[in-house]
Amino acid sequence: MDWNREVEDRIVVWEAHRGGGGGFEMPESCLAGFEYGWMLGARPEADVNRTADGVFVSVHDNTLDRIVENLPEELKGRPIGELTYSQIRSCDPGGSRVPGQWIPRLEELFDRLKRDPRKCMVLDDKNAESGALAALVAGYGVAGQLTFASCNPEKCAEVKALIPEIRIKVWISGCREAILERFQALSERNFMGFEEVQLHLIDLPERLSGGWRYELTEDDVAAALKRTGSAGVLLQVMPWNFEREDLFRILDLGVRSFAVDYPVRFVRGCAEYFSQQVAGREK
Repeated sequence: MDWNREVEDRIVVWEAHRGGGGGFEMPESCLAGFEYGWMLGARPEADVNRTADGVFVSVHDNTLDRIVENLPEELKGRPIGELTYSQIRSCDPGGSRVPGQWIPRLEELFDRLKRDPRKCMVLDDKNAESGALAALVAGYGVAGQLTFASCNPEKCAEVKALIPEIRIKVWISGCREAILERFQALSERNFMGFEEVQLHLIDLPERLSGGWRYELTEDDVAAALKRTGSAGVLLQVMPWNFEREDLFRILDLGVRSFAVDYPVRFVRGCAEYFSQQVAGREK
């Protein structure tokens, strides 16, 4: 699929961060969160961790402490890699908000992809052994529906060599200077075979009323968009926080790929933005 061909002005592809709802609109690390993301048209993100008995699960953190209400004392503070899947399966990440949930194995998520080829998903590397992950993906035949993401270009290249059909994305975070330095280094190497580059839009310490809210400037984003576009690479931004006016300003720059923690807020904002574009053309 050519994500960069010029079609009508619309969102190209977007990601629902941390298991579909970012932990804000929906609990993370549960099947309900993934279904939430898919129903809204997103690629939900699975943070790939591995248990002590070798099971791949979707958990962002190194422990369960933040995402599980009333976590048993014997599980508190213990790394995912030291817990068995049976121990993890006994926990309900939905809590009081969406009770009756469990932390899914990647097999359960891949089964949903296999049943519906329209579904896609992002695998964000937390503790993924490349060979075992490649074997699991091959077993379900869903490589073309997956994007592997990491801040480590070498890990992405390793996964791409094992799974040629998978898309790879590098994400870049940190202060403005660090992001621009890493982006420039990748640009000089023609983005090293990445199909996607994600830049994190982190809030300024202080923001003037009505002004641009992020450390990366509008000029920074516009320049990155131009550079990736000329290389045939999709530029994605992740605004950690945004309101309607912030989203509109990013869209005005020509950005058409996002990762967000607030899927409904994002979809509603895009619907309003593009309805105004259509209205403006028809006047």
